[in-house]
Amino acid sequence: MGVRRAAAIGMGAWALGLVASGGAEAHPHVFADSKMEIVGTADGKLSAIRNIWRFDELFSSSVVVDFDKNGNGKLDPDELEAVGKTVLGSIAEWEFYTFVSIGKRDIKLHPPKEIRGLFDHGQLTLFFEMTPAEPVDLKKDKVTFSVYDESYFVAFDFADENAYQLLDLPKTCTKSFTRPDPDADASEWMNSVSMLKPNQQLPDDGVNFSQLLATRIDVSCAK
Repeated sequence: MGVRRAAAIGMGAWALGLVASGGAEAHPHVFADSKMEIVGTADGKLSAIRNIWRFDELFSSSVVVDFDKNGNGKLDPDELEAVGKTVLGSIAEWEFYTFVSIGKRDIKLHPPKEIRGLFDHGQLTLFFEMTPAEPVDLKKDKVTFSVYDESYFVAFDFADENAYQLLDLPKTCTKSFTRPDPDADASEWMNSVSMLKPNQQLPDDGVNFSQLLATRIDVSCAK
C-alpha cells in the first residue's frame, strides 16, 4: 500500500512518511482548493486544460520543511522549481489526477512540460497545463472534465461552477456543474457492496468510489 499512495503524493517527505507508516486510511490527508481552465478555439475544439491547486497550510508547511534548503522559512524560486520537478515525476503514473472523457471513453492527455509553483500566505499553489493527445470537438460531443485521486488521499475541492473557466471557446458553449453528495453517494456505494457474497469481489467495471465523489463539469458547444 505504501508505494502506491506515497508515489501518488510525491510532494514532501511528510506525506511520504505518513503513508509509509500506515497512517493513511480511506479518507483524505491533503486538501487542495482547485480551479481548472478549459481552453479551446473559436471553432469549439479543445486545446488545453490548466490546473491550479492551492494546498492546505499543514501540507504546505511540510513541503517547506522538506524543500527550504536555505532555511529562510519560505520557498524561493529555485526551491519551488525543485518542488515542481518532484511532483512532475511523482504523479505521472496516475495521469496527473486529471481526467477527460466522452461518455465512457477516456481521452488521453499529453503530460505537462513543467509544473510551476507559488508560495504565499503560508500555502503552496501548483500550476500546470495539459493538452489532448487526440482531437476533441466540443461542438460534436459533451465532454466531462474532473480531477480526483483514486486512493482518496488527496481531496481536490472545486468550490462551485466558477472554479471551472471556459477560455477562448465560442459563447454558445455551456457547462453543467456536478457536486456529488458524499453521504448519499457513500451510502449508495456501501449498499451495493453489501449485496456481494463473501467470495465475490467488486467487478472491474464496478463503482470507483473516488470517481463517484469527484466534482466534475460537462462542457458542450453544440448548437
